[in-house]
Amino acid sequence: MKKDQLKYNEEDERTIIEDILDFVKVFAATALVFLLFVNFIAHPVTVQGRSMYPTLKDGQFGFTSIISTLVSDVKRGDVVVIKMYDEEIDKETHWVKRVIGLPGETVSCQNDEVYINGEVLDESEYIDQEYRQEMIYEFGYFNKVITDHVNEEGIRVVESMDFESVTLQDDEYFLLGDNRPYSKDSRDPSVGPIKESQIFGKSVLVLFPLNEIGIN
Repeated sequence: MKKDQLKYNEEDERTIIEDILDFVKVFAATALVFLLFVNFIAHPVTVQGRSMYPTLKDGQFGFTSIISTLVSDVKRGDVVVIKMYDEEIDKETHWVKRVIGLPGETVSCQNDEVYINGEVLDESEYIDQEYRQEMIYEFGYFNKVITDHVNEEGIRVVESMDFESVTLQDDEYFLLGDNRPYSKDSRDPSVGPIKESQIFGKSVLVLFPLNEIGIN
């Protein structure tokens, strides 16, 4: 092999190695940026179930803002993503709910209306009133919960009841789904108030399906 040809091959080989190293650097930098993004800025979330319908629908995919929980306070009416431990699958899961009660407040339900510190809560800004009425026509209630008990005659009775009053601690929030008859949330004794440390993100930016893009 001629000397100049050998030199050309060596230079060509170095170019290939440099290209591979450049690719690795770009890949590593991209992976780092992605990890920083999903762990500190926004995190992907998929809506599961119908507890937030019609605000959010089952199967919608998007991102929730993590950084918002660090730079701003959680307010009543905010849509939040919370961390919940699922014992059945032994894994942490994410739920999407709406903030109703704030730390220190007393949340109650009377005649199917939600009360905060004894005053009726106006939810017309985020609850679809037409859908709410449809649920009332179908079930006879919207905010109540289903309970069952055995009466004096030993017969199991299933009925809807206003949920019990609860006073929140300094680090607790009362969360409900927008689709109350189908939502498991703070009304359920097995869930109860949510700790501030469980709030993972605020709002959901829906990106898919494309015809449903928007922020909630």
